[in-house]
Amino acid sequence: MREHDAPECLETSVRWHRHPEDTILSYRDWQLMSHFQPIFSIAHGRIVGLEALLRPQHEGVEVPPLRFFTSSLHPEELILRDRLARRLHYENFRPLAGDDLWLFVNRAPQAQLTEEDDLPAGLDPHQVVVELTEDESTDSGWLRELMARYRALGCLVALDDFGARHSNLDRLFTLAPDIVKLDRTLILFAEEDARVRRSLQRLVALIRDTGALVLFEGVETAAQAQLAVQAEADLVQGFYYARPQPRAFALKSTWGAREKLHDPLRACPVRRREAVPKTLEEVFRQTLRRVALGEDFALASAELIARPEVYRAYLLDANGRQLGHSASRVPLTLLRYLPLADGAGALWSARPYFRRAIAMPGRIHLTDPYLSVPDGTWVRTLSATAHGEAGTFVVCADLAADTLDAENAP
Repeated sequence: MREHDAPECLETSVRWHRHPEDTILSYRDWQLMSHFQPIFSIAHGRIVGLEALLRPQHEGVEVPPLRFFTSSLHPEELILRDRLARRLHYENFRPLAGDDLWLFVNRAPQAQLTEEDDLPAGLDPHQVVVELTEDESTDSGWLRELMARYRALGCLVALDDFGARHSNLDRLFTLAPDIVKLDRTLILFAEEDARVRRSLQRLVALIRDTGALVLFEGVETAAQAQLAVQAEADLVQGFYYARPQPRAFALKSTWGAREKLHDPLRACPVRRREAVPKTLEEVFRQTLRRVALGEDFALASAELIARPEVYRAYLLDANGRQLGHSASRVPLTLLRYLPLADGAGALWSARPYFRRAIAMPGRIHLTDPYLSVPDGTWVRTLSATAHGEAGTFVVCADLAADTLDAENAP
């Protein structure tokens, strides 16, 4: 039978070789083995799952798994091979199974749904996480149906390789996966680009808002592990923690992983108000006092604007509306977003620097880095309330982000 023909009867084409340390499956001129790569919870500091990875040999030669699932196969043949791989993984995982351990298994994206998997005795659906990958040709209706049927069985569903190629944010809301696996390219980009580092935590928060856990895959270095912790990932996977191994060695390979998981947590810096230089804080407090006494803001903020790390200062009323023009040392001719440069009368009541100042008066607040509207630079904003006879005001100063936060500088 040629490979592109429909599959032959399973009883005559499949042979199982069960050994104490492993189960191997022979299918025609293929020999299939399972390897498992551990998945860890950062907070728990321990293994919580194993991803099953196919290791095929063709006529005695090890080949990439995609050769076993080539798209040139007859659709029925592809479906058969897809199910055979998972059956093999189920058999190999069964001796390791426990309520505290998930099995992550992949579905070939080209293999259409025919019928659900039959789990072997001793393996419950709640222990299985089915990984699905979207591509340009993936039909969202089919993905929803597939997810619904696996959930009806009691399995969890993970969206794999999110953030690469054809991933769409709308899929997070329409599909509502239980776990989202971020593609390795995101963490590689984050190593090189501060903009990606800043966005990564926001992406993780957005995914969590859909009700999914976030798994960083492909973590290979201590620096990448630190990035995963800073982005507040729930789960991690990669060579840095453990490499894929046959069943007999999969759990042993996790020894020592706890320190690799918790060291970045212990080293993760905690933002404190001491990040603001004392001399800058003194000048800012002096500006607050002068505003409270009713001094014109341009005069009250002159010393503040003279500071090299300060781009601009501006005054808001108790409702968040800007009073007058910003005091700035950036010439208008250098502003990237010139139509947005004049903030007089603008309402900034939704911005964190205003809300925090009003909610916690008497304290100086410092935001995380963000893109400023007037000039497109990355800034952090100091803010605090000033109370005087004329009422309550909020004094704001935009600082160059890299002067206080070199780690996340653009």
